[in-house]
Formats: sequence, C-alpha cells, structure tokens
Amino acid sequence: MAERLLKFSPLQFSEGVVSIQPFPALLVLAGLAVLVCVFLLRASAPRRVRLVSLSLRLAAALLLVTPLFEPALITPSVIPDENFVAVLVDVSGSMSVTDGDNGQSRIAQAYDLLYHDDGGIIQSAEEDFQVRLYTFDERTVRADSLDGGAHGVGTNISAALDRVIKDFRGLPLTGVVLVTDGADNTAQHPLDKAEALRSAGIGLHIIGMGQESFAAERELVDVLVSKGVGKHAGAEIDVKVRSWGREPDPVTFSIYAGDAVIFSEARTLKGDGRIDHLSFFFEPPLDGAHAYRIAVDTAPGELNTTNNALSMLVDARTDTLRVLYFEGHLRQDFKFIKRALEDDQVVEFTSITRTGTGKLYRQGIRSPAELAGGFPSVAGDLYAFDALILGDVEATAFSPGQLRLIESFVRVRGGGFLMMGGRKTFAEGVYVTGPVADVLPVYLDATRAQVVPVRFSHPLEGGEESAGFAFEPTPAGLESPILKLSSELVTNRGLWSSMPLLTSINYLGTPKAGAQVLAQKPADRYGAAEPLLIVQRYGKGRTAALATSSTWRWQMLLDATDYRHERFWQQLARWLAASAPEQVDLQTGQNYLSTGDATQLSVNVYDDVYSALEHAEVEGVLTAPDGSIVPLRFDEELTRSGTYTTRIAPAAEGLYELDVTARHGGLLIGREQHSVLARTKQVEYYDATLKRPVLEQLAEVAGYYYTPAEAGAVPVNLRERRTSTSVYHAEYLWDMPALFLLALLLLCAEWLYRRQQGLP
Repeated sequence: MAERLLKFSPLQFSEGVVSIQPFPALLVLAGLAVLVCVFLLRASAPRRVRLVSLSLRLAAALLLVTPLFEPALITPSVIPDENFVAVLVDVSGSMSVTDGDNGQSRIAQAYDLLYHDDGGIIQSAEEDFQVRLYTFDERTVRADSLDGGAHGVGTNISAALDRVIKDFRGLPLTGVVLVTDGADNTAQHPLDKAEALRSAGIGLHIIGMGQESFAAERELVDVLVSKGVGKHAGAEIDVKVRSWGREPDPVTFSIYAGDAVIFSEARTLKGDGRIDHLSFFFEPPLDGAHAYRIAVDTAPGELNTTNNALSMLVDARTDTLRVLYFEGHLRQDFKFIKRALEDDQVVEFTSITRTGTGKLYRQGIRSPAELAGGFPSVAGDLYAFDALILGDVEATAFSPGQLRLIESFVRVRGGGFLMMGGRKTFAEGVYVTGPVADVLPVYLDATRAQVVPVRFSHPLEGGEESAGFAFEPTPAGLESPILKLSSELVTNRGLWSSMPLLTSINYLGTPKAGAQVLAQKPADRYGAAEPLLIVQRYGKGRTAALATSSTWRWQMLLDATDYRHERFWQQLARWLAASAPEQVDLQTGQNYLSTGDATQLSVNVYDDVYSALEHAEVEGVLTAPDGSIVPLRFDEELTRSGTYTTRIAPAAEGLYELDVTARHGGLLIGREQHSVLARTKQVEYYDATLKRPVLEQLAEVAGYYYTPAEAGAVPVNLRERRTSTSVYHAEYLWDMPALFLLALLLLCAEWLYRRQQGLP
C-alpha cells in the first residue's frame, strides 16, 4: 500500500536521493506570500479563523503546485552481471523438521523459495547478479545445489557469514541471503559479523524458516546409566526429559534391544517446558556391554520426533571392587552386612574377624597367603583393595604403622574408608587423635564417649519392634546415591521413614568443613538430634562415618522379600570404592562419544604403591562396531606426571571396545578394558523452533528480515541496493497519488471548518 501511494518502496527512498528545482520554487513561494497578504487584509472573519483557513489552503496549494518544483527521486540500479549475491542455506539437522505447509520440511521449503519456476529467488537474482550458493551447518562449503538434504549435527551462523566475507573481500558483493531457522548452537554470536557486513555496505537478507513454537514436543535431553546396586535392582538409568506441552496423562518410556521392547514404564511429566529427572531400574537381559535405546512416546501432533530417543550403554559385566572388612568380634551386624555385600555381583567381599586372643578368621581371600598375618602392614597388601570397613575394633589393635597405612590408603591410594559404630570405635575406641582421626569426616569428642551404652527402650512400652530411634535422611541424604531407595523424592522419604528403628549410637563431635551429614537421629524423647551418617572427600579417596551398629534390625524386622537393607549396604560399599583407581586407570571424560568429534582419552598409570609412574609404555587397541581394529598410541603428558593421552574420533555410531596395556621396563603394570558408546549429537533437535528474535536482531544491524511469504521481495530489494558499481537514474515524484489525495483532504477539511464557523 505504501508503495502504491508513494510510487516507490521505502527501500528506494532510503537508498535514493530526492531532488527539486529551486528557481520555480521561489516564484511559487513569492506568489503564495502575496495571496496571504491579500487574504489577511480583505477577509472579515475573526483572526483565528482566518489563520486556520489560510493554513489549510496554503498546504493544499503547495501540494497542487508540486509539479513546478520538478521533484525527482534519484535511485541506484545494478549493472547486470557486475555484482555478486551470496546465498547461504542452513542444512543442519533442525532444517529437516516438517513444520511447514502440508507437512513440508524446512529445507524443502527453502528449496522452493530459491528454485521455484515461478519467481524463485535465485532465478530472479541471476537476471542481474552473479549468484554464489553456500550451504552450512558446523562447516560452510560452496555448493551447486541443495540436493543433499539437511543432516548437519550443528549450526554455526557466525562462521558461515565469516566465510562469505573472506571469499568476497575486494569484490562487489551486493548482498547476502541467509536462509535459516536461527538455531545456532555454538558459543559464537553472529552479531559482530552482521556489523562487519554493515560496515562494508553489504545488505543481509534473512529468511526465517519454521515455527516459533510447537503445540506438542517431548525431548530426551540426556540419559546416564550406572551399574546396578545388586541382582535385585539391575542398572539404574537416570533420564532427563522435557515436555513443552500439557501432560495430563502418564507417558510411557520404553527400552529397546534392536527393535524389540524389553522394558516399559509409565511416568507423569510436568510439561510446560519444565525438565523432569527420572530414574528407572532396568535389569538387562544380556550379559556384558550392550547398546540399548530408550524412547519416550510421541506426543499427539508432535512434529519433531528425532529427539524422542537416545542410545545408551549398559555394561552388565562383573566388576572387581574389592572391599576389606575388619571386625573386632562376631556380632549381628557383620553377618548381615557380609550377606548383603556377597550378594552384590560387583563387590568382592573379604573379611578378617577376631575370634579370640591372637586368633583371626579370614573369608573371601584369593589365596592362602593373602592376609595371613592379619590386617595388612605394607602398602602393597592393603592397596590391593578398593575400600576398607572397620567394625567394632579399637585403635590399639593396630600398630602405629598400620594406622598411618590406613590414612595413606585413602589419601594416596584413593580408597574408601568407613568406620562403623560399636563399643570400641570412634571415641570409645580411642581414635580421638592420630592418622585415622584425620581421615574421619567428623571430629571426635572424648567427653562424649559412652562407658555404658544408652538404652533406647522402656520396659513398660511396646516391645522389641517399638524400641529405638529413627534413621532420618537429611535433604542432602535423600539426593545421595548412598540412600536412594527410589528415584522419586517423596517415595524415597517414605521408604526411609518406614524402616525399623535403631537401638545403638556413638555420640560424635562436629562434622568437619566440607563434610556432609546424610542422616541423623532426629530430636526425640531420647535427646537432641545427632549425626548418624557423615561423608567427605579426603585426599584422592572417600571417607564415611556410620555412628550405629544396629542396621541389622532393618534385615531382621523387615519382610524377607524386602531388600532395603541389602541395597543400602551395597550402595554404600560402591560409593566408597568408586574413588579407587586401578593401576592402569582409563578415563574417557564423558559418558559417550560423539561421532566425528575428536575426544581425548587419558590413562593414569601407578606403581604398586600408587605413585604416578613416569616413562611407561602405554598402548591400546580400539575395536569399532564393524570389527575393524585401530591401534592407539598414548603420549606422556609433560605437565601431569603418570598421565598418558591420545585422541580418537569415532566415525560411526555403535559400541567401541578399548583395550589399554601399560608396561614399565618391559614388565606388565596392568591392563584395562573399557566399552564406550558413540552416538550422533542431537543438539540440533532440542528446542528446534524458529529463533526469530535472534534473526531480527541481526536484520536490525545489517539488513532485512522476511517470512517465507515475504521472501519474494528479496530480489527487488537486492536490485535497489546501492553498490560501488551502481548506475543512477531519476524518476519524477510529482505524480505520486499520495500528493493529490492529501491535497483533496486538506481542501475538504478547510471547507468543513468554514461551514462550522458559519462562513460561506
């Protein structure tokens, strides 16, 4: 409408120059001045009325005599084939989303806009320009067509604009046509490139593709798989999922082995763009390491379904987390803890129990010579284990060297350490000072040592089942993997609140800085709140204090099919042992590898006493999903002693097997085998909507923004853009329809005003 009234488009006015002939204009102004004087002298109306009427007449008169000024618009036009236009088309994965008219994908829409037989942008632009086509995702390349589709795993608009700026440096580039949905997933903001285009006088014409929001959209953001807590739980799978619509009904999550569904469970989602953190317990049907796929049901009307599933690695192979338990005497807790840990397929349980003066009973040893002298006295013997649990045994049962060895086991070896409650532990066992006191996550108060244990019962109330105090997880405890009996916070709290009561406690001191209290005895009729389970990092390892010896009541007073007692001890043992590395410790740095991306692998090599081992020969083999084998060479890091690195870039999705061996002086130090999953990045499909605000911000800096329906104006705006090789021509403005319409409106307004004032 503006172009019809003004004869030319706003772009032509912004790029052109308006000119008039001043001499006729002066004559007209002199004539109008004479008319004003005559009108003011002869008219009999009030002065205000005369001034308003005269102003309206003069304005109309000026518009009607406009042709005498010979107004003209001098506009630029391009010389055919002497200027360039660069067309940048986004071919990243999000451009494959089918949210266009009639279910058309964004890339198919872009193809129609550029190549349509009836006025396609490229066809129209080629009448006056030399057009160069580029496609871009993470990389930008020159292209002859868009036949390749949209499969890129990332979008880098900044790099694409930078490529064009560099390619056309010194050449007459009229404009850049950018066709994209704006879903840039890099840390680089393209705003500075838009500024560079503006500074060079190059117009940026942006065509936004896709919908700005989806009515329904579910996306699996991430999935993490940890080893199971025992044969009754399988693998724990933590899923991060987001739904953008309303979710009134439960949604089904399914796990696939190939095309077969082997697990499914319904959960309720928050919806409205909020993220849910869900956990599932899945017992894999296959031994060893295997890739599975977890998927969430497609929402009704969902257009973007690529992000509804993720592959995941579930490794059901048995680990060898060795736990050494030293117990001062046979007691109820030991029997049930031993049973719980021996049932765990991941934990190898070894114990030393005093059965009398100078008598020890060993269980779970690997050879008759192992631990033959009782508790280890040399690092090599103790460092063979990943975690150490001390039962009801006093500090004087150890030599000073053994106490120092326990401290170095945690600090240097990276092992886990747990001290349990009892009559001869903590302050009661004279551990108040010394190396073990340094390791504990809590200060010990000798004044609180109990000579006679407190009795948490009353002879006239209830019975055995009603005696005791509650084991109450703190908020931090409810989130800890040690105390997670359920992935749902409310359910987890309920499972702990219904546990049988405990009847023994060691009164501890203040938790150390950095320690976490995971559970407590609440304030009750027996006294104030007291810490029960405290954990902390110490050196390379982990340490914990459990101030009770009555968790056996959980096993005895629960149903035989209730595995909460077993699960607690298995999770605690695994948490303790998780920090202890092998002598050859392979680190992949992440849960999965991205195809096409180079990932650094690190191997830490230790000697028998877990000092970093330099100048080792570290070699590896990478076996791809198709069975092909790639040898790996690890180079020693100069800045980190005992660390060796290499880089791998998996080409295809699937399960890769890593086999790493370390030698020193020709002697084998150790070997580690590790499975890793490679999968294609799906960042393109998360929140894969049109980012119009971002694109409009670029357009405000350097050019224009168009919807697909408006894209037909791109060739016209390119032609009317001023360039270094433009030629100019003049077009008269006196015949603009707007001038005559405005003059007519002014005359009508003047006539109506006079009539209102009672004048003829």
